[in-house]
Amino acid sequence: MSQETVSQRLKILIKSLGLNTRSFSQKYGVNESTTRGYIDRGSVPSADYIGALVATIENLNPMWLLLGRGEMFLTDGSTSQDTSVSAPKNKGHVQTNSGNHNTITNNVTLEECRRDLASAQKEVEMLWTLVASRDALIESKDALIAAKEEVLSLLRGGHNRAN
Repeated sequence: MSQETVSQRLKILIKSLGLNTRSFSQKYGVNESTTRGYIDRGSVPSADYIGALVATIENLNPMWLLLGRGEMFLTDGSTSQDTSVSAPKNKGHVQTNSGNHNTITNNVTLEECRRDLASAQKEVEMLWTLVASRDALIESKDALIAAKEEVLSLLRGGHNRAN
């Protein structure tokens, strides 16, 4: 597991793509100032930001970006970023035959099923990483709220004190 933070891995990703922050943000449809904030301040990117990158950067490994696990890019031979599963082909279609009878055929190959399964598995993996990212953001938010409440408590205590 990598010791870099998500923000550091984002910076590594931008550099490996041969882009600067502005061109990266424009190319992948994310806000430039948000990208700069993540890189410069080291804050954790939002789940929406990570999701936008995973959806638009071909073969980007979300596990690497979020957790530092695996390689930066997936190398399983699949180049499609489409994670949707199309069901209409699994319903079969009606063909007429010469005997005036309708025949229902199901033209799904084993390879199509394997591709659909692999696509669904990738989608599930991506969703789990997004859930983990959201959990981390919630945890960070809760810690920040607790710290702010403590500061407020200390300030209120100092204000009510007699001089």
